[in-house]
Amino acid sequence: MSEFDFIRDLRPLTDLDPALGLADDAALVPAQAEVVCTDTLVEGLHFIGDEPAADLAFKLLAVNASDLVAMNARPTHALLNLSLPGGRCDAAWRAGFITGLGEACAAFGLRLLGGDTTGSPAGLVLSATLFGDLEGRAPWRRAGAEAGQRVCVSGPVGAGALGLADVQAGETRTAFAAHYRRPTPRLDLLGLPGVTACADISDGLIADLGHVCRASGVATEVDLSAVPLADPAGDAAAQITGGDDYRLVFTLAEGSEAALPADCTTIGRIIPEVQGQSLVRLSGEPAIVAQIEARAGYTHF
Repeated sequence: MSEFDFIRDLRPLTDLDPALGLADDAALVPAQAEVVCTDTLVEGLHFIGDEPAADLAFKLLAVNASDLVAMNARPTHALLNLSLPGGRCDAAWRAGFITGLGEACAAFGLRLLGGDTTGSPAGLVLSATLFGDLEGRAPWRRAGAEAGQRVCVSGPVGAGALGLADVQAGETRTAFAAHYRRPTPRLDLLGLPGVTACADISDGLIADLGHVCRASGVATEVDLSAVPLADPAGDAAAQITGGDDYRLVFTLAEGSEAALPADCTTIGRIIPEVQGQSLVRLSGEPAIVAQIEARAGYTHF
């Protein structure tokens, strides 16, 4: 299968009007595209390399869709940039990748606009740019949290870290491995009343909550015993700092608690900066607090 055959096979996933059938040098940006994000998956850094092509394609779109949801935007369109080692990405691999793209597009309401394909002298490099529609809603920002507001999380954390450990151990059929390979962005939370600041949890709960605090110029107190864990009997520090969860951590205005879905949990509260610093204060078992404070969450360099 040639590069042009691959592009031809992507056409059924496109929105033919703005994408122009993948037949031109550029696409027409949809009028409703108000929010844009981009994310990249690199072999050896974000994935091991032997994952099924369909799972890689699904995750590529899912992690970007989660960024849009964290801004209160519904995903609409995608651009892809794929660098593929020719000797490994044969017709079967490409067919699997297209299948995964189709499954993600159907799940998240996406249409493909276009992109670029190149060879790669080393491993796979997969990048996507997604466009989102606010549908008349105000965007959620990381800057917006105020003292007195609740800190909430949209479900248990830790499944991403546990899933990575399972995949590395060759246990690829566990529920945690499935979450790691195919995270599900929370499109059902779009428009949730009372949200004042939000981030998706890609680098770890504490790290991403820290981003919110710094952007908002506040601090926070987190009750570790209230944090829902994917494996309550497992290593709490590893789950809270591990990342790859793609849950949302958000702050909630006072009086909005009644609208909070049952699977969202209050884990703390926003407080003023402590001596001019946007700290994340932790309360809980001293050993777990010490382990978490020794880990910064995921960073690229």
